[in-house]
Amino acid sequence: MTNTHEDFNDPLLDVMLEELLGDTAPPDLSSEILAQLGHQTVDLASQININAQPARRRSSFIPSLSLALSAAACILAVVAIVLNAKSTHSPQSHEEVVADSSRPSDADNLTPNQLANDQNRQEQQDQPEQQMRPDGSTPFEQPKPIAMSDDNSVNPESVTVPELTPATNTWKHPLAFVSTSKITPLSQPEVLAGISHELNKQWNEQGITPSEFATNTEWVRRIYLRLLGRVPTSSELMPFLEQDVTEQTREALVNRLLFSTQYSEEYLQYWTNLWTNTLIGRHGGTGKDKAHREGLAKYLYDSLQINKPYNQIVSDLISATGKSHPDAEGFNGAVNFLLAATNEDDTTLATSRTTSLFLGQKLQCAQCHNHPSSDIGQNQFWEMDAYFSQLEIVALGKEKTAGYELLNTDFRGVETPNGDAGNYFEQPNGVARLAFPAFLGHAEASASGAIENFDRRGRLASLVSNSPLLERTLVNRMWSHFFGYGFTTEVDDMGPHVQITHPQLLQSLANQTRANKYNLKLLLKWIALSDPFLRSSVYSKSNDIDSPELGDQPLFSRYYSRQLDPEEVYQSLLVLSGKTRKANSFGQQQLAQRSWLGQFTRQMETDEGEEANTFKGDIHQSLVLMNGDLMKQVTSLEEDTVLKRIVVSQQPTQEKVRQLFLASLARYPSDEELNQIKQLSVEAKVAEQQFLQDIWWALLNSSEFILDH
Repeated sequence: MTNTHEDFNDPLLDVMLEELLGDTAPPDLSSEILAQLGHQTVDLASQININAQPARRRSSFIPSLSLALSAAACILAVVAIVLNAKSTHSPQSHEEVVADSSRPSDADNLTPNQLANDQNRQEQQDQPEQQMRPDGSTPFEQPKPIAMSDDNSVNPESVTVPELTPATNTWKHPLAFVSTSKITPLSQPEVLAGISHELNKQWNEQGITPSEFATNTEWVRRIYLRLLGRVPTSSELMPFLEQDVTEQTREALVNRLLFSTQYSEEYLQYWTNLWTNTLIGRHGGTGKDKAHREGLAKYLYDSLQINKPYNQIVSDLISATGKSHPDAEGFNGAVNFLLAATNEDDTTLATSRTTSLFLGQKLQCAQCHNHPSSDIGQNQFWEMDAYFSQLEIVALGKEKTAGYELLNTDFRGVETPNGDAGNYFEQPNGVARLAFPAFLGHAEASASGAIENFDRRGRLASLVSNSPLLERTLVNRMWSHFFGYGFTTEVDDMGPHVQITHPQLLQSLANQTRANKYNLKLLLKWIALSDPFLRSSVYSKSNDIDSPELGDQPLFSRYYSRQLDPEEVYQSLLVLSGKTRKANSFGQQQLAQRSWLGQFTRQMETDEGEEANTFKGDIHQSLVLMNGDLMKQVTSLEEDTVLKRIVVSQQPTQEKVRQLFLASLARYPSDEELNQIKQLSVEAKVAEQQFLQDIWWALLNSSEFILDH
C-alpha cells in the first residue's frame, strides 16, 4: 500500500530533515513537483546512483535508517530537479541574446537604460528567491550535495545543488554630476582662513596642539622641493637668513617660483615629468606599449606653459585623436595617454586609469566581479568601458618607432532593434550580459555606435571634465603631493565606501578649484601658503597621535617627514653639481634621468600597469648613491660644482664647513657638530681640500639630505 502525504510520519526522517535544513522550513513545493512530474520523467536512479525501488515502511513504529535516508535523498533530488528546471538557464548564444533583447513589441522606442532595466527585472524574476536566516542575513553558503551510494551510505560528491545568481547591481554614484548651484570664488585670505578653520576644529576635537612653525630655511627647502623638485642653493636660501620673514615674503617667493621667467623652465620640466609619471607611469611610452613618451610630455609641457585649465587637459586626454610622434603631420601628443593604456581591442586599462586618475573611483576591482567592499557592480566597470568602444588604433609603419594614429570609428557591437550597440561581458556565474555606456551607473539616453549619432569618447570627456569628482580627486592628489598623505588612504580611491578624513576641507577646496576654473598654479599656491605646510615636522607635546606613518588618521597638525622621490634626489644632486635645467636640453636630461631611475624602478606585469619602486632607503639605494657616477660628479673638484666654489673661496675652513651644511641641508651646523668636525680634522691628518670633500660626501649621503622634513 502506498503511503499518503498524511500518514507518512517518520520521526527519524523529521530529525534528518531538520539536521539538513537547519531552522529553515522547507517550502511547500507539492503542486510544483506534481506539475513537473506530469510532463517529464524523473530518473531518480541516475540522479542519486541507486536502483529505483518503491519506498516501503516496514512498521509505523520501527523505522529503517536506510529507508529514511533514501526517502530524504529522493525528496531533495526532486526538489533540486524542480528548482533547476525553474531557475537555471544554459548560457545563451550570441543570436539568442540579440533575439531576447527585442522582447517588447515596441522595443524600437526603448533607450539603453530602459533595455537595461528590463533585462535586470527579467534576471531578477528568473532568479530563485533566497531564503533568509532568522537574523535577516542571506545564506550564501549552499547546502552540501547529498546522494546515496550502492550500499545506501551518504555520498556527498554525486549531486550538486545549483548556485544562486546574485542580484543585478543598480548602483549610481551620487556625485557624478555637478550641482546647479553657483559657487562664489573666495579671495586667497579667505581660502587660507578656511583651511585653518577646518583643521583647528579637528585639532580641538582631538584635544591636540599643533607643532610649532618650521624655521624659515626648512620651509624654503620644502617649497623648492614641492614646486621645482629640487633643493634650493645657498644663494636662494640667503634672503631668508638675513631678514625677517613675513606672509608677504613667503608669498613673494611662491609667486616667483610659479610665475616668473626665472624659474619657468624648471617648473615646466618638473611638473611635465610628474604628470607624465602620474598618467602613464615611469616606464610608460618607453617601448612596452604603443605610446610615445616624448609626445605626451610635449603636450603636457605646452599645456602647463599656458596654464591650461586642468579640466581642459583631462578632456583633451580622453577625447584626443591624431598621431603620437612629434615629427608626424597631424601630431597630437594627448593621444599617448590612451595609447599607453590600450592593447589591440582591450581598453580595460584605459577605463581603469581614467576612472581612478580623474574621478577617484577604483573600478578595476569590479572588472571580473562586484566590488568586494562597496555597492559598485561589475556592470558599472563595463558600462564605463563601453565609452571607449569607438576607439581605433592604426600603426603608421612596421616598426614601433613609426608611431600610431588614434581614430574614432563607428562601433557595431551587438545591435539592438533601436540601433544601439552594446558590448558583452561575462559575469562570475558564466552568464553573458550586454553593457551600454553609463557614467558611474547613470545610463545614457542613447547608445548608438555611429559617431555621427553619438561620439562616445567625446561624451565621456565632457562628463569627466565637468564632474564634481574631478576637482575632488585633483585636490586630494595635490594635497598628498605636499604632505605625503591625502584625505583618503589612496589618492586614486575616493569611492563611496572610502572614509575621508577632512570632508569639509576637501569639499571647500574642490569648490574653489571649480570656481577658479581649475587653475593649477592657484591650487598649488593655496597649499604652499597654508598653515599645516608651515608647521615643523617635530612633534609637539600633545600631537603624538598624529602619526599616519603608523596607521593613524592624518590630522595635519605637523609636517610629515618622508623620503624624497628618486627624481627629486636626481635633480637635487644635479643642481649641486653645477648643472641646471635648460629648455634646449629637456629631452637629453629626461633620457639621462630615466637611465638613472632605471636602477630603482621596474614595470610589473599587472592589469593596472603598476610599477615597483626600490628607492626606499635599502642597501641597493645607498650603494648607488654613495658610489654612482652622479655622486662622483657632485663631489668632483675638477668641474664647476658647488663644492669646488666653496673649497677655492678665501674663507676660513670653519666657514667653508658652514657653507657645505647650508648648501646640502639648508641649515648651518650646530656648535656640537662643528666641534666634532674640528676633532676629526685633527685626527684625519689630510689636506683641507680632501677633508672638505669627505665632509661634503658624508652630508649628501646622510638621511637628513634624503628626507623632505
